[in-house]
Amino acid sequence: MNRGWTAALGPAAWIALALLACFELALHSDAVLQRYRAVFAVGRATDKIDFVEHARPSLLVLGNSRADNGIAPDALLAAAGSPNGVRAFNLGMPGANALVLHGVADRLLEAGARPSDVLITLDETLFQHEDSLGYYGFLAERDALLDGGFHAELFGSLLRTWYYSGNLRQLREPDKLLRFAEATVGEVEPVGGSAAQNMGYRAGFKGRFQNREQLMAQEAGTRAPPDPRMVDAMHRLVDRLVKAGVRVHLIATPLFGRESAFGPGAAVSPYASVTPALEALGARWLQVDVPALEPDHFADPGHLNDGGARLYSAALGDAWRKDTAR
Repeated sequence: MNRGWTAALGPAAWIALALLACFELALHSDAVLQRYRAVFAVGRATDKIDFVEHARPSLLVLGNSRADNGIAPDALLAAAGSPNGVRAFNLGMPGANALVLHGVADRLLEAGARPSDVLITLDETLFQHEDSLGYYGFLAERDALLDGGFHAELFGSLLRTWYYSGNLRQLREPDKLLRFAEATVGEVEPVGGSAAQNMGYRAGFKGRFQNREQLMAQEAGTRAPPDPRMVDAMHRLVDRLVKAGVRVHLIATPLFGRESAFGPGAAVSPYASVTPALEALGARWLQVDVPALEPDHFADPGHLNDGGARLYSAALGDAWRKDTAR
């Protein structure tokens, strides 16, 4: 009887291993990740990156959700006078930090997608080690993961079936499970539209993208000192871009009820040395004269809504035009 069970399990085990191997290979393909861009954050990020690699915009915005919801490329270019040949794209990725942004920028440069200008939206959470959305194994550089001691994430970048399981656990939410099923059989665009539709920008709406727990975690990150590994990653990001001939501008989107920890007027904080160090590497702080924003210009204390984003983007476009004309 034992020999019967062994014989029965043999082919089944090989079939299971073959299916796992196929799934593993699929997760090393951008096409598979992009198919689920309406379900998982890493899919939407990959969709944005793929668009930039092919469209190669002249002006690129890098950052996390505060960039994603805070900068509308069309409003920026309109205020800048729509320079001939300039195309802008918002590569803000919710939940991304400096380690992820460095990996993304390196990938784009290696693919030949070198913008003339990059706007880096500085935010305290860029300097925190946090990977709840599962970016590290897909977007961070493996050498950086090794140097930073992120051994589990490094292993996950090699065995993505294991690393992707965190995404699959999200399917316990009925809405996500439904979108996953729809995306499996057809094309489903993420909330806010495709990468091409709004040039990467996704308008912020109250309670739309972050729950109270996520907002509290993000706000807690603003009071924590920067992780030295993330500071180093930001230094390497700016250095890589500057050496590639890219003009790097440092900005910070408006916040409700408090000032940014970056920029000339920032209060003394653990982040006080960040901007000067990046400027020493060749980046420039871009002073944006933002009009007075009201509470109804914000989706939540850390994110602008569409009305606020368009006001800020217009001011940003004007500041960028003046800076590049110097």
